[in-house]
Amino acid sequence: MKKILCLLICLFAVCSCARGNGLYTETRVIMGTYVTITLNRSGKTEDELAKTAGDAFARITRVDDLMSTYKPMSNLSRINAASGIAPVPADPEVIENIEDASYVSRLTGGAFDVTVGPLVNAWEIGSKDAHIPSPGTIKRALSLVGRQNIVVDRKAGTVFLKKRGASIDLGAIAKGYASDRAVAALLEDGIKGGIVACAGDIKTFGTKPDGSPWTVGIQNPRGPEGAVVAKLPLTDTAISTSGDYERFFIKDGKRYCHIMDPHTGYPASGLMSVTVLAKDSWLADSMGTALFVLGPKKAYALALKHPELEVLMITDSGKVLATGRFRGMKIAPVTTGD
Repeated sequence: MKKILCLLICLFAVCSCARGNGLYTETRVIMGTYVTITLNRSGKTEDELAKTAGDAFARITRVDDLMSTYKPMSNLSRINAASGIAPVPADPEVIENIEDASYVSRLTGGAFDVTVGPLVNAWEIGSKDAHIPSPGTIKRALSLVGRQNIVVDRKAGTVFLKKRGASIDLGAIAKGYASDRAVAALLEDGIKGGIVACAGDIKTFGTKPDGSPWTVGIQNPRGPEGAVVAKLPLTDTAISTSGDYERFFIKDGKRYCHIMDPHTGYPASGLMSVTVLAKDSWLADSMGTALFVLGPKKAYALALKHPELEVLMITDSGKVLATGRFRGMKIAPVTTGD
C-alpha cells in the first residue's frame, strides 16, 4: 500500500519559508523520493547545520534500509521472502511500525492493512504495466491479505507471515515514521524549528526565525502542479495527504488509483484526496490512507469520533468534508472529471 503523497505540498512548504532569512534547506533523494529538511538556523554555524541535517537524513536512510520492499536485503524484504516458511529476526523499529499499523487497522475496521502487497503487485499501478487483473488473480491476492497473517513475537524479536506468498508493504506508514525520527534527531541537536518533508509526509516543529509558524499548502487534486486548495500555518504538527492523482491509470473512462481497498481487492474510490493533521507523522500518514479507503461517509463519521485527528476530504464530486481547524477555512473549488 505504498502511498505517494503530494510532493507539491512539501515543495510549497519549503519554498514558502525559504524566502525568509535565517533558514537552512537541504534536499536529498531517499526512500525513492525527494526529502527536504528546512531549519531555523537557531544560532548555529553552516557546518553545524550541515551535520545536524546529516544526522536527520541518516535516520531516514536507516528507515529505508530496514523497510524498503525494493531492497532485497532489507529487513522487511527478508521477512516477506520467508513468508510461510519461518520467522525472521526483526529490528525493533520494524516491529514498532508493524504494531502501529495493526493499531490503525483495528481503529479503522481493517481499512488500513499493510499486507496488501499481493494486491499492489497484481495491479502494478504506477508502472507501465498497470492493468486490471482478472477476477481470479484478485481472489488469489485477497486470500493472502489480512493482518491476522502477521505473527509478531516480541520476546523472540521475530516476525512471521503465516501464508506463503503473503507480503508486508509499509509504504503508507514508513515515510511518516521516518519524518518523526528525523525531527527527533533535530530536536536532540538543539534545533528550534523546522520542517521535514518526506514526499508529502510533513512534520513541522517550532517556528521560523521570526517566531511565526510554518506555512503549508494542500495540493488541488485536479489542478496543475503547485495549485493549492488551502494554506495553513502549522507548528509541532504533522500533515499528510492521500490522493488519487499521483499514481493511477484510466480505463474506459474510470480512474484506478494506487490505494488498494483490502476488503474488495480493487482501488479505493469516492474521494479525490484526504488530508490529515495529527501530532505524529506516522499516524497522519497511515490514517490518510485508511480514511481514503473507507470512503466519504464512513471516513467522515470516524474523523468526527477522533478529535485528535483533523481532516480535510474532497470527494470525487468536489464536495468538501472537514473537521477541526479545517472547518471554516476557505477551500478553493475543485473541478471534477478527468
